[in-house]
Amino acid sequence: MNLLIELKENLTDTVVSRAAYYVDEHPEKTRIALEGLVYTVIAGLMKRTTTEIGVNQLYNSIQKGKFDGTLVNSFPELLRDTEQTNRLVESGSNSISHLLPAMKSAIGLAISGYANIKNSAAITLLGLVTPLVLGTLNRLVVDNKLDPDALAIVLADQRDYLIDTTPEKLLDRIAEGLNIQQLLTTGIQPAKRTAYVERAPVQERPRYVAEAEEEGNGSLVKWGVGALVLVALAGAGYYIWNNTQSYSSAAEEEVMSTEFVDSTATNPANTAKSAAPARLDSAALITSAAKTSTTALAAYVTNLQAPAGRSFRIPALDFEPGTDQLKPAGLATVTELATLLKTNPTMQIRLVGYANDAVPPVTNKVLSIKRVQAIKNGLVRAGINYLRVDAIGLGTGVRPGDTTAVGKTPLKQIDVKVVTK
Repeated sequence: MNLLIELKENLTDTVVSRAAYYVDEHPEKTRIALEGLVYTVIAGLMKRTTTEIGVNQLYNSIQKGKFDGTLVNSFPELLRDTEQTNRLVESGSNSISHLLPAMKSAIGLAISGYANIKNSAAITLLGLVTPLVLGTLNRLVVDNKLDPDALAIVLADQRDYLIDTTPEKLLDRIAEGLNIQQLLTTGIQPAKRTAYVERAPVQERPRYVAEAEEEGNGSLVKWGVGALVLVALAGAGYYIWNNTQSYSSAAEEEVMSTEFVDSTATNPANTAKSAAPARLDSAALITSAAKTSTTALAAYVTNLQAPAGRSFRIPALDFEPGTDQLKPAGLATVTELATLLKTNPTMQIRLVGYANDAVPPVTNKVLSIKRVQAIKNGLVRAGINYLRVDAIGLGTGVRPGDTTAVGKTPLKQIDVKVVTK
């Protein structure tokens, strides 16, 4: 099922003209912006379904939200009234902020530049398109009785349609703005919800009801129990104190017997050997270069005072000319990077690639994406969760038609940005 075609069919001439009047833009530019927003919102929701939280959030918004299938049918009439349009835009803006947090501004910039309209108009049109998309998805869920996992699969299946039908100029913008380069290369694997196992109800234990004590023996029993409790506490205290003392003595002995031995100081032969020039084979040189390349990055990650967000250029992450094949030093650096990520399990990075040596028909943009994806795949093979590594390819780093970049040298490099430490 091609959702993109169905959604674009709802953008009739009536809808476009009323939306253009509402945002005070030319109808043709408004149509370009609305169609571009359809592609962008679907792409954003596809990325959202890569996490279990995202899948559940989207499904709940569709099922329990204000937008259903009836909204799609009445969409043109809703735009006839300004007050209803205002409420629709406000509700759609709130929904997109909830589903795609911190992406609204990026979407607005991408669409305003693509359709050549005001940024405020792009944001407003985003508020209009969101209810249309969610209403269409609601109708799909209801008609086909889809659960959250099935909905995520339907969205993931839109990838090929997205790549085939989205104009290249727009695809580059939303790929960068939403960080969906993975969609363009390997696709997205939608997350599946954790199976819920219904637990058997806990049977309440019968409460203990004390029997009435005989009036004469009650006081004697209480005094006897109190005495036993005091004896037990005294015994337990002595046992704990005795074991603590023994443990402390053993620990002190272990510390006193542990010494750092400098082998170069105790073995004169080592000093003589170190004076001789070392002969390193090619494998040792490659490993040394990889460690040197990631040394500054490792020092930064382990520095708790330094805030996250810094980027590092890694020269050793180099490729064979015109290909996405890492050189031997690059392969060793990927291994070093994987080790660093394993050592710091909360660390997340973003790989930013640039290329200027593509061989036609491959473009530098595509080559840069393939290269960062090759590094990411290497990290995943080394045991790193793919969600901890983002990968972005930016071509040469020079945008076509950017007059401010005249004379700027096309880049060929890989940067590693530390997103979280």
